Amino acid sequence: MIRAIAACLTLALILAATATAVLAQQSVSGHPLITPYEGSQGDGEFWQFDEYALVTGFDFEARAAITRPVQGRVTRLDYDNPDDRSELEIFTNYREALDAAGYEAIWSCARDGSCTTGSTRNAFYQANGMRAINGPNSHYTAGTLSYDGRLAYIAVGVGRHTTSIVIVETDEMDRGMVTVSAEALAAGLDADGHVRVDGLLFAHDSDTLLPESQVALEALRDLLAARPNLSLYVVGHTDMTGRLTYNMSLSDRRAASVVTALVEQFGIDTERLVSAGVGPLAPEASNGTEDGRARNRRVEIVAR
Repeated sequence: MIRAIAACLTLALILAATATAVLAQQSVSGHPLITPYEGSQGDGEFWQFDEYALVTGFDFEARAAITRPVQGRVTRLDYDNPDDRSELEIFTNYREALDAAGYEAIWSCARDGSCTTGSTRNAFYQANGMRAINGPNSHYTAGTLSYDGRLAYIAVGVGRHTTSIVIVETDEMDRGMVTVSAEALAAGLDADGHVRVDGLLFAHDSDTLLPESQVALEALRDLLAARPNLSLYVVGHTDMTGRLTYNMSLSDRRAASVVTALVEQFGIDTERLVSAGVGPLAPEASNGTEDGRARNRRVEIVAR
């Protein structure tokens, strides 16, 4: 009897796990952001929410791919290439279509010596399962694109026989659609004594500023140059996800990264800048929705 009950429980757990996997993973034939190259055949899978290790470089000394974790709705597509088309021709078509749509590349490479080495062509597959980077003439690009007002991460790899495409649709607002300027920051300070600085973007769960933050940093530089007597608190904010102590630390480190960038890149006097982090303690919106949490993850400046 006990064995029978145990067997039933095991079967129930297996069926439940299978049902969950079916709900989490769906078969798809494509994605609206990218049209398959003419003559390609294939399909893919979609996850409502998952994390993907986006390859953003290759460490030749460590002989391993450099990755950045990104989270959201993940679509993975694999297509068989037409036999009479080269990797370069297929890749160029994808890249031109992406560029025309406003694609911002994070990292791109072509062939052995740029993407990987001859003996490490499986590095992409080991990092995230991408099959296409498997020959001496493989091409790859990773970057971002605005999709329905949100930020989407795109990865396209083209090998001799296969093209692999990954799209990660995040719930993060596309900050590239928001313009930031010294004049706008000054107006906010004059009106309220503090203002959020849109466009300061950090790597996931990190205090590392992303290259896309440069426009916002330059706006802060211009503000400080136009107002030589102005001193600022640079204040980091997070959403409510996670432990309070961790978020307090993360917000403080992110604010410090902004100050460091202003000092090191533009020579701003350290006496004019003080960093601080308040974690989730001063929300700008409800933490009950992803939109609200995205607004709460920010950096503000406060006039001293």
